[in-house]
Amino acid sequence: MSTAPGTTGDVVTKSIRLLATQGYHATTVDQLAQATGVSRATFFRKYGSKEDIVFADHASNLERLEQLLSRPNLTPQAGLAEGVQLVFRHNLDHADRAIARHHLLQQVESLRDRELATSHRYERLFQEFLRRVLPENADQRVTAVSMASATVAVHNAYLRTWLRDPRANSGEQLAAGLNQRIGWLCTVFGLSAGPGRIASVPRQPEQAASSSPVVVVLQEGADPRAAAEQAARSVYDALVAAQGQSNSRSETNTP
Repeated sequence: MSTAPGTTGDVVTKSIRLLATQGYHATTVDQLAQATGVSRATFFRKYGSKEDIVFADHASNLERLEQLLSRPNLTPQAGLAEGVQLVFRHNLDHADRAIARHHLLQQVESLRDRELATSHRYERLFQEFLRRVLPENADQRVTAVSMASATVAVHNAYLRTWLRDPRANSGEQLAAGLNQRIGWLCTVFGLSAGPGRIASVPRQPEQAASSSPVVVVLQEGADPRAAAEQAARSVYDALVAAQGQSNSRSETNTP
């Protein structure tokens, strides 16, 4: 497995490798600085703590994603598809780093929690994009929230499939499959052929005000197609259940 030119020996990748092989808690910042050839002061100034360096590339990824989603006249499907490809291919281009981080996260629960919080930041960017490009109506907010959540879940299902066995799972094939799944996801949520338009959904009383986050849990090792469908179905079922509860409250309160 090769990486993009110039990425194999960088400070971030070397640090994550050392943390994964020597042990996260057993490795000090001084050891990381010595192993990567920088001073302790430089390491702290540029990369922060041990935890910060594990996720060092997410800040630039989020910035790039925000810039991409800010382009004018970007349709919902194009924005979602290009956005997930940006993040997915960053991992393909920095394969050694991504694989080492994946192994490290399996060992340290606090890092998995940090990864979950980081995923939510990607969700927020997709959500803000969708709220800009979808038409203003009673369902705009819940559609943006649920589509953003499902989009990140689908991306993560494909990424983890590749990370589990990069040699057996072709990154390019999975990237193509991911693109198709985003198109399918847009169909599930009723996006029409017109830019930024969605199929009509009956308005539910007080739906937007009472919406809660939808958390999707995917089994490690699941087939990416099945996991993607499970993610979208879970979001859809949760929204249907919430709409049903809203309807029940409305009927109960009707004189």
